[in-house]
Amino acid sequence: MNKTVIVILILAVIVVVLAIAASYAKPFFVDAGKKILTVGNQTFEVGIADNALTRAQGLSGRPSLGENEGLLFVFSSPGNYGFWMKGMNFPIDIVWLNGDKIIGFSENLQPEPEKNVFNLSIYYPPVEADKVLEINAGVVKKYNLQVGDKINLEQ
Repeated sequence: MNKTVIVILILAVIVVVLAIAASYAKPFFVDAGKKILTVGNQTFEVGIADNALTRAQGLSGRPSLGENEGLLFVFSSPGNYGFWMKGMNFPIDIVWLNGDKIIGFSENLQPEPEKNVFNLSIYYPPVEADKVLEINAGVVKKYNLQVGDKINLEQ
């Protein structure tokens, strides 16, 4: 074999090993530091998903969320972003946000392990959103969160 073929084989093995390792890794935000998000009168410790990699990973593969934990998806502009339960292991509430206010909810969304990726339910905001908060199912009702409640992300 010539050197070029050997280098290509070595690189291919490295890519496969990294892909396998990444599939077992914790979601990115777990190690990236959390921020405090106040929603209405309730405080949450949230990871931030603000790029394609962290948004694609979301909470997929994670076994659970702690009480008052969540994941805040941040987009560069408002849009009609769809969310699904791909790879989810627990039910969640979605809080749709725009600017500094709640604009809607999708509550008690259940994992759909029996469905393939092409048949998963997709959830959309009632109007364009620029942020989305995923929290444990039942939290919206527990803390009586309301459309119009203000949010504040500590910097």
